[in-house]
Amino acid sequence: MDLYYSLYFRSIRKLLKSKSKNFAVLGHFHTPHKEKDFTVIGTFHEGNVYEDDQVIAMSDVHLGIFSYPIEKLEKLKSILQRIDKKVIIMGDFFDLFYMRPSELHIKYGDILELVKKREREGGLIYLQGNHDSNITQALGIPSVEDYILGDKLFFHGHICDPLYTLFPLNVFQYIRAKLGYRLHWMRSLYLKFHS
Repeated sequence: MDLYYSLYFRSIRKLLKSKSKNFAVLGHFHTPHKEKDFTVIGTFHEGNVYEDDQVIAMSDVHLGIFSYPIEKLEKLKSILQRIDKKVIIMGDFFDLFYMRPSELHIKYGDILELVKKREREGGLIYLQGNHDSNITQALGIPSVEDYILGDKLFFHGHICDPLYTLFPLNVFQYIRAKLGYRLHWMRSLYLKFHS
């Protein structure tokens, strides 16, 4: 596990250096974590959000996997409706591995429309996560790999995850499928939720 995190953190710092930034905010991991030059915000379903003077950011909401109580959905809507700060969705907001776009429209249409409205108004940035492979095509939400605001770099952490960068996803999923596992299983899921 230490080798995994060592490789992961080195990759984050390499990305920071390539973008000439001093601090990163990223998602992708279940548990919040802070270092001098980056912070992992943890997952929304655990109640974690990142907020500073300019932005409010959330990661790994995974609408389509988790069943949220009404209070949590209302909190999510209130964050999306805030106009005093830019909202950054740091990947994996809707989970297209577990729910088809048509089902998301039915179950979470009001939230989807809030996301689209805020994005059109310029008040929302959607960062692509590892469960968002076709978010623009499937749901009509433009997404980017990273976002820079001042001296901060925002991104979904899977782009630095050693298990993603060492093994191409399609090769890994092919092997898992041949072994009888479901195709949407993600390589880092165990580490992500058992760290």
